[in-house]
Amino acid sequence: MAEGPSAGSLLVTGAASGIGRAIAEAALREGYETVLVDRDAEALEDAATALSALGRVHSHAADVAEGDALVTAVAATRAARPPLIGAAACAGIEVLGKVDELDPAEWSRCLAVNLTGVFNTARAVLDELLQTRGSFVAVASDAGVVGAQGYAAYCASKHGVVGLVKAMALDYGPRGVRVNAVAPAFVETPMAERIFAGDDRARDYYRAAVPLGRFAGPDEVAHAVLHLVGPHASYTTGHIYRVDGGATAGYFER
Repeated sequence: MAEGPSAGSLLVTGAASGIGRAIAEAALREGYETVLVDRDAEALEDAATALSALGRVHSHAADVAEGDALVTAVAATRAARPPLIGAAACAGIEVLGKVDELDPAEWSRCLAVNLTGVFNTARAVLDELLQTRGSFVAVASDAGVVGAQGYAAYCASKHGVVGLVKAMALDYGPRGVRVNAVAPAFVETPMAERIFAGDDRARDYYRAAVPLGRFAGPDEVAHAVLHLVGPHASYTTGHIYRVDGGATAGYFER
């Protein structure tokens, strides 16, 4: 295992699967201790057990949408780990539908997890990041920088994440904390599988819109997150790192 950039820890939400788990694995391989947070306690325990072979893992089940749940998670692990020098807000859900199709409860839940969850995560870790002059990275989406048909709530939530990241970069840059986002297009994760659910036509449509001709692997997003957290991005803040194979570069016809 490589030695990390300092004796610190990295918190990852949505860490039980998909991009979040890939971020945790990449962090451990770079020498960070990790704090894994996910609302699925059983899947979180499985992930923590598997990842502990790579380094020191701390885990706490919490729903990022619930006000002080992240504050509790951070406090519960604090005595057992080094200070946080980074946090990756990765927890998210998919909600599909146009405005006239969405139940208000679906809209509210999507924003509560995808946007307010990032706010709650930032609020929970900022004290430590201000002390360590650390880094905060949010996982947004290509749907946070362009629109997508039939994704009204999801687009709104991810555009909100982009705006929040830019505001935080301005607010906390003078105090030494860098704040950035990654904006992936479709990634080969359980979330993508649920969205396509055997709909090969939709999968082929979105894949054809990517100049590189494929979806990303979770590890490719994880490497971007670790770059933004680490010292090689020490002068980067307020940046939206598009990990999308060129999908949002402009009009494209294969």
